[in-house]
Amino acid sequence: MTRAAIYVRVSTGKQAAGELSIPDQVRQCEAYAEQNGYEVVKVYTDAGVSARTDKRPQFQEMISRAVAPDHPFDAILVHSQSRLFRNTKDLLVYRSLLDERHVRFVSITQDLGEGETADILTTMVGALDEYQSKETAKHVARSMIENAKQGFWNGAAAPLGFRTYAAETRGARIKKKIEIDPEEAETVRLIFKLYVMGDGTSGPMGVKRITTYLNVQGFVNRQGKPFRVQFIDKILRNTAYIGEHYFNRTDSRRKTPRPREEWVLFPMPRIVEDVLFYEAQEKLDRQHPMKTAPRLVSSDVLLTALAVCEECGAPMRKLSGKSGQYHYYRCSRKADAGQAACKGVSIPMQELDDIVIDALEGSILEPKRLRKMTEMLLARAQERGRSAKERRKKLDGEKRKAEAQVTNLYTMVGTGELSMDGTLSAHIREQQDKVERLKRQIALLDRDRSAPVDKLGDKVVEKFGNAVSQALRNPDNRQFAKAYVRTLVSKIEVGEKQIRISGSKDAIAHQAMSFSASGELVPAFAQEWRTQEDSNL
Repeated sequence: MTRAAIYVRVSTGKQAAGELSIPDQVRQCEAYAEQNGYEVVKVYTDAGVSARTDKRPQFQEMISRAVAPDHPFDAILVHSQSRLFRNTKDLLVYRSLLDERHVRFVSITQDLGEGETADILTTMVGALDEYQSKETAKHVARSMIENAKQGFWNGAAAPLGFRTYAAETRGARIKKKIEIDPEEAETVRLIFKLYVMGDGTSGPMGVKRITTYLNVQGFVNRQGKPFRVQFIDKILRNTAYIGEHYFNRTDSRRKTPRPREEWVLFPMPRIVEDVLFYEAQEKLDRQHPMKTAPRLVSSDVLLTALAVCEECGAPMRKLSGKSGQYHYYRCSRKADAGQAACKGVSIPMQELDDIVIDALEGSILEPKRLRKMTEMLLARAQERGRSAKERRKKLDGEKRKAEAQVTNLYTMVGTGELSMDGTLSAHIREQQDKVERLKRQIALLDRDRSAPVDKLGDKVVEKFGNAVSQALRNPDNRQFAKAYVRTLVSKIEVGEKQIRISGSKDAIAHQAMSFSASGELVPAFAQEWRTQEDSNL
């Protein structure tokens, strides 16, 4: 008897429950083997995978055994050719490989015979299977897009913080919608708060520290496993948490992003406020590896990226001496190219750190000085109240106009009045980016307008100054001290005869207001520094 392996496959759970079920395929192949003199030596099964790709574990194992010198079978039986291939290129490649090893490929429901004519017919059947697969994929994609437009959730697991529920039944299909999962939503809010504000003792946390924090505190994901860094980063970037989920963003076959104009907006219940979300985006943008060196983000050196050489403007870099016993700030240009490049000075690290902290405490955090700055901010805030309201109204108008333009363009493409080409696609993306930019501006403007400037009493101001001083002097939490220095100070120019410290008075006063509202030190990073205007030198 000819030895044979049976290969069976289904793409979806629905197929597994229907006429193409795996047991049914196996039963029919075994019956065919018995009637035609085949001895079945093994059954290979791939469940829930597509034949458009050869990345199938059992398929690859079967092929590797078929081409091995001691191959244990001489034929492969399948229910139909489409169970093995839905890609003409793979069909030709693997058929050739099997032919070289004298392993026959037999479709029990498509007896095409043998010889050159059979080879041609097999290739034609393969091409038709591929065409049918692509047409089915198009139909499924259109159905899913229409489903999303009607407000129903498509198949995949909902993001953390949400859950699905059965909204209605249409025939045999259950249509699902989305709602907030209260317990998970609290975890999502905590993640955003830790990233932007910290836990009240540590200052704003990075993605890795948040992951560690959650795992140490006993938080687990839906599978009951610890959180991972990639998952936290994905949460922080997900617009679903401000009510904007987009369907059809990725080509499921190629795993590549689709053009923005093909995305389908799917409204979601809001979990996070715009202000918190967009402050997180500002921080993510600043700390992106393409924009900020990782060492500047994670370094616990207090004045990293703030101290610069007065002589040439290059950043001051940490250098160590005597096997790490002593640490200095030194002009990076001088360190790299020597005295000829720059004659900038070196200064012991602790000495410069102390100078900066002393200056902050003496000139800024001193209660009378701090109170004067907050009073100035209050006066300006009252003066700007009316203009801020007008600014908000203008931004709202610009946003609505840009959104309407995008909607109108899509409508004209849908009715055939316009055809989507490169120029139109670029214009739509430009308008969508404008909407996103305006949303950020509105969120940050609302944050500033809602600040409790009228609640800054003398006791609050004094308490804030003392709390910041303690944080800056705390040797056990340099990341928190660094976060506050970066909030209060924009630039430190280190020269041979003087050290110039610059920073915005408004930034300092805003920190005091945040402290007044929460009772905690919460360094905020969304500052537009103006080192030459309204600076405290």
